[in-house]
Amino acid sequence: MAFRFLGLILLPWTLQPAGAQQLTQLGDPILVTLAGHHLPLTCEVSYPYTPAFKEYKFSYYHIDLQVRQSPPISANCNKAPGVENKTHTEICSFTLTSLHNASATGTYYCQVEWPTRKEKGEGTFILVRDAGYKEPPEGSKKLLLFTFTGLLAMLSILETGLLIWKAKKWRMSAKKILHQKDPGPAGCSADPKPDQAGSIYTALQSRQSEVYDCLQNDASIPPSERSPPTQREHQMRGEESDVIYENF
Repeated sequence: MAFRFLGLILLPWTLQPAGAQQLTQLGDPILVTLAGHHLPLTCEVSYPYTPAFKEYKFSYYHIDLQVRQSPPISANCNKAPGVENKTHTEICSFTLTSLHNASATGTYYCQVEWPTRKEKGEGTFILVRDAGYKEPPEGSKKLLLFTFTGLLAMLSILETGLLIWKAKKWRMSAKKILHQKDPGPAGCSADPKPDQAGSIYTALQSRQSEVYDCLQNDASIPPSERSPPTQREHQMRGEESDVIYENF
């Protein structure tokens, strides 16, 4: 009889499924905040709504970057009535007020304690910064603006000067090439080419007079060298012309 009575007492415990109690940490897994700011966190507790699990203790703690664990800090949950022997969920919210400096950086965990079981959340890593972004003073802004503007103006002037220098150099090179290709006064070539449009007989005519005229007009040749062709040269020219006519 005593064993039956003990079995009736333990029956509710044996009927509870394993792992029915759960603690879920809501929100982003990583948060960033400034020192001195308050940061709210929220956790969700799920459990079978029975006399054995209605009463529990909720708390939170954190582990810093040196893997040191702080003492648990108790917090209250918004408990609401549920349905007997059904899974019940409650929201537990708390606010972190001890984020005074960067040493508060670490992972913060929710924790629930039942008489026979303890659960903890996945954890939320909180990065605490001593100070945020600060804009530079007004004087520094103006100095940076003037420096940047002056640098752009200097680069523009250098680029313009470089373009002018290249254009001048190109013009000098073009003039030099044209001067080298200039044959001098018209009709004074040392080896005048025959007229392409004329007849072959015109090309066979003697051009010693033209050469002589060029030499007479060229002031760089001394007067002693400006002599007409000799009789021997006329005879040689005539013999060459006779040979060409015979070939035709």
